[in-house]
Amino acid sequence: MLAELLAQSGHKILRNVAPDGREYWAARFWDRASAEEHPVLRKSFLDQKDAIAGYLSKYAAGITTSLEVACGTGEFTKLTADLTGVKEMTAIDISSQGLARTQQRVDHDNLKLVHGDFWKENGLPKADLVMCVDAIHHLGDIKEVLTRLRSFVKPGGLFIGNFWTADNFHEFERKRYGRAEHLRRTLAFFGTAALIRVSAGKLKTGAYRTQLRRSADSMTALRTLYSEVLAVDEHRYFTSFAARL
Repeated sequence: MLAELLAQSGHKILRNVAPDGREYWAARFWDRASAEEHPVLRKSFLDQKDAIAGYLSKYAAGITTSLEVACGTGEFTKLTADLTGVKEMTAIDISSQGLARTQQRVDHDNLKLVHGDFWKENGLPKADLVMCVDAIHHLGDIKEVLTRLRSFVKPGGLFIGNFWTADNFHEFERKRYGRAEHLRRTLAFFGTAALIRVSAGKLKTGAYRTQLRRSADSMTALRTLYSEVLAVDEHRYFTSFAARL
């Protein structure tokens, strides 16, 4: 199909150029609650959320400190507060709008919200639990993102997150937006890929803010960084996991 060909061509043009969605996401926020109301994809989002909740209940009940990267509007920040005995919580996001919603959603006596860029020094602490959900694919090259996230996990600590995968991505996007809108978005991605290559990486747009890999490839990268992968749930469009450092 045309969208698949455009996406393949765009990725060939980009080769190893990592996505940069910082400017895009700083001006808006990821509304997980709305995604969970999607008439077709609702069950997929909720199944994934249930998997993350299960990890928190099973593996993180006794944690003392947590750090959530790219917390969005606080859906999983709230789950952490509700399902664990965490005493000190830190959550960071590049979106001030998202953080404002997190502040409203999460009731915890010791929650610190940080407005900042994941790749910059923000004085973030190491934590017993580090979590990153719905965002690894937006933060840059996936292996580099995983490596930096690992640096915040205390020895023996827990990392919980998910990958949005390339396995059935076009199916997912057609269900999410419809065929015409998916094609328009793929055209925009292809155009941005060409722009990045012609400008030697100087010019970028929000149309290239996602790096997707096959689930198996992403899990291979995860397994090289953690001593134990405790749980994996492979959904049709996402792969959720819990790992121990």
